[in-house]
Amino acid sequence: MNSCKKIFEELKMSNMFWMMVYILSLFSIVNSIIIGKIENNIMVGTTSNLLMNITLDQCICQMMTMSNALITALNYFQINQTCQLFNSNISSITIELNFNSSFIFINQSEINSKI
Repeated sequence: MNSCKKIFEELKMSNMFWMMVYILSLFSIVNSIIIGKIENNIMVGTTSNLLMNITLDQCICQMMTMSNALITALNYFQINQTCQLFNSNISSITIELNFNSSFIFINQSEINSKI
């Protein structure tokens, strides 16, 4: 009888743990922006900003903080740590193969569906 009570208490604690994980995950989903990444490809076009000697994380942070300029995409070149930022006023884009680079973008369909 004692072992059954112990198992029941463990299950109860486990369920409470997973319930908390679920509740906390709801908050992180609501407040997140989905960022896409395409390796070894870049976007061809006119850049709005060029940043040099910067890490990929710093470049993504710049893209997110420059919201007044409506920056929604970037190219990052690992070899020389260069970042090209692009405005969102582009109706169509061209993607080109370019090794040791990454094309990063904010998923616009996710943003539009939440507005």
